[in-house]
Amino acid sequence: MNSTFMGLEISRRGLMSHQQALHVTGHNISNAENEEYTRQRVSITSMDPIYVPSLSRAETAGQLGQGSVVAQIERVRNSFIDDRIVSEKNAMGYWNSKNDFIYQIEQVYNEPSDQSIRSKMDAFWESWQELSKYPETRATREVVKEKANAFSNEIQHVYRQLDELQQDANRQVAAKVEEINNYAASIRDLNERIMKSEAVGDNPNDLRDKRDALIEKLSTIVNISVGRSDKDETIVYIGSENLVQGEVLHKLEAYLNPENKGFFGVRWAKSEAPVKITHGELAGLVEVRDKILRDNINSVNSLAVNIMDLTNEIHRDGFGKNGETNINFFKEIMVSDNVEGNHDLNNDGVYDVSAVFKVTGANKVDASAAIGITGTLTFVANDEIEGEIQISYAATDSIYDVMKKINDGHFGVNAYIDHNSHLALKATTAKDSDKKNFMIRHIEDSGQLFVGLAGILKQTGAAGSFDYRRINDIAKLLPDREHVTITPQYNPAAYMSVSSDILKDIDKIAAAQGKDIGGTGDFNKGNNIGDGSNSLRIANLRHKSAMVDSNSTFNDFYISLVAKIGSQGSESDDRVKNQETLLANLNNLRKSVSGVSLDEEMSNMVQFQHAYNANARMISTFDKMLETIIRLGA
Repeated sequence: MNSTFMGLEISRRGLMSHQQALHVTGHNISNAENEEYTRQRVSITSMDPIYVPSLSRAETAGQLGQGSVVAQIERVRNSFIDDRIVSEKNAMGYWNSKNDFIYQIEQVYNEPSDQSIRSKMDAFWESWQELSKYPETRATREVVKEKANAFSNEIQHVYRQLDELQQDANRQVAAKVEEINNYAASIRDLNERIMKSEAVGDNPNDLRDKRDALIEKLSTIVNISVGRSDKDETIVYIGSENLVQGEVLHKLEAYLNPENKGFFGVRWAKSEAPVKITHGELAGLVEVRDKILRDNINSVNSLAVNIMDLTNEIHRDGFGKNGETNINFFKEIMVSDNVEGNHDLNNDGVYDVSAVFKVTGANKVDASAAIGITGTLTFVANDEIEGEIQISYAATDSIYDVMKKINDGHFGVNAYIDHNSHLALKATTAKDSDKKNFMIRHIEDSGQLFVGLAGILKQTGAAGSFDYRRINDIAKLLPDREHVTITPQYNPAAYMSVSSDILKDIDKIAAAQGKDIGGTGDFNKGNNIGDGSNSLRIANLRHKSAMVDSNSTFNDFYISLVAKIGSQGSESDDRVKNQETLLANLNNLRKSVSGVSLDEEMSNMVQFQHAYNANARMISTFDKMLETIIRLGA
């Protein structure tokens, strides 16, 4: 027989179920503006019936219900949408990071404006043009000096700003690694709390919200993915490696990488294996630091060193107002003070390379005529991954033909004909290490092109080859050291300046070309002070393909550099806008599933309140029934 108090128990359960439902509704409403909150839903189900099928069960008309109970309080969450947002935030962080720095690089170049490299460079060339017309006046010489100073200062200024941006990106790499570790530690702690809560039968929805919010913040910084297949633990991956696995944390470490200018590298702290970083803010920072800013710094260095070198090359052949010659216009600072060009590349205190920037042939050549000889030239690529590169020449080839083959190879050595009709070889920036910028790696000729015709090498074959990996190898080139230029000091844009000789005495500016006295084949005596032909030769550098590594003029090279960063900035800005739109759509989709609707919650509140009141009325009714029974017994 059923208990007299059974109805009271059913109504009590109903009161408790709907009271809890009202609490959850209030929790939802109070977190309506919390972006990290997920709407919670009460699942109310019926209690097990009082009788189960058995031979001893009472003879009653079916199973009797025992009211309701809260089965669970669940988060209304779609893990597929969450994973999409994590993935897209990887990309968003990457493009945001790049966009911020590229915008700053654009501001460094400050184009177009009067305070920029291009405007200062144009003024520099124009000052030489004006000097060629009025070489006898001190005023035009003073203008050349001042315009050269202004141009040099602008080059230095741009270099310093780019270098500061690179250092800033490097510092941010270390900061992001620390941030990743902090987020990962918090996720690990939440995993532990969630697992303990679940072990005692609780449903820690608010802790899961906090964990998901941290995962999303982490996804902006680095390329993570989330493993949810194991219900007992959530795993956060970077690539294929575990960053967090349940209660286990594998930390990252920012370490000083000697192979990359001492910049911070990122590795796993325990195994010291490199971390595969492909997306997120960290990937953007590494790419900006190691590629975009490195390319821009090297381009400014290349512009500076070629202007200094070619201006000095012509200026040394000219004569000043006082008749002096063989004077550099720009300051020359070599990477080595050793006369043989020996240099300690790895900083171990021992010379290990021969650092040669340029070698000029001793013989004048007719670059358009057939060379009439055959052979093979051998070079080593400036990344040393490709190894040796061989270029064959035939008797019917001209020197221009051979130069084109060399320059089209883009392996770090370029050929050109200088102002004295000599064949010259010059190194460009390196692909493998900035320490090897402007170093010729290897020159070898199986025939007589570089040996007899151009006069670059002393001897044919491997025995007569120049290789930078051997010290004292400058002796393989020419006995005349004036034809060999040692590699400039690291980052020549940082110290570009007018030479002290010119700063002290502007009459030493070599405006005059001079004349050949005695048939020596060289200009050995200055013309009168009205000769400005050497100034004109320097001024005409602006129109020549002087940037041998790109076969362009100085102006074209710089315009291309600015246009490239502008194009990168436009791309990154478009990508950021696209990602913002995509993430906004995904967030709206998630809010439609997980967001709190105040209208819906108010409706639920009224529904649960009515149910609560009805159960209370039921208890009141059963109380009256019990009172009647008690009176009958009395």
